[in-house]
Amino acid sequence: MAVASAAAERTRRGARMAMGLPCGRRTPAGRVRWYLLRVPEGREQDSCDRLLRLIPKDLLDDSFVPQKERWIKRDGMWSLSATPMYRGYAFALSRDAAGLAKALAGLSVPAELVGTEQRAWLPLADEAAAWFAQSMDARHVIRSSTAEIRDGVLRVLDGPLAGQEARISRVDRHRRRCLVSVGDADGGFTESMPIDVPHKS
Repeated sequence: MAVASAAAERTRRGARMAMGLPCGRRTPAGRVRWYLLRVPEGREQDSCDRLLRLIPKDLLDDSFVPQKERWIKRDGMWSLSATPMYRGYAFALSRDAAGLAKALAGLSVPAELVGTEQRAWLPLADEAAAWFAQSMDARHVIRSSTAEIRDGVLRVLDGPLAGQEARISRVDRHRRRCLVSVGDADGGFTESMPIDVPHKS
């Protein structure tokens, strides 16, 4: 009995869905939760658009492809390009996961809610969902941030990482990206984010 209880606690606290994102607890229908949606790679946005047309609003509040800007160097010049964060996946926001799963099963659109190996359609952990919501703009894109390093201290000047310096664990100035930790060890995840640090002193 104690072994089963310990296993259940590990699953509850550290469960991971695809892409290493942390799972939250299932809750009764009524509160909007974020769910990971598996869709055809390369057709993520088209899949979301179709689902929003076909599924009633009371089952699907929103569906979108999370994107982030990436710094790309071509012909010696740096530029930004927005790309999907997780190929073959999107987010679905719903108040009724069971109803949404049933609606998806009745469609010809190849899309399904993702959970863990043990349990289907677990929601994204609340802290992770809140971080995504805060970091994305209205088009669901996480934009690049600008920062400086003075006397060895990183200070983000603007962008979604402003005020989140404590979350940043490593900065690669040459590739213009950093690692950001969201949540604690059991219920958190690490994400590579775009950042430009033109000045260091």
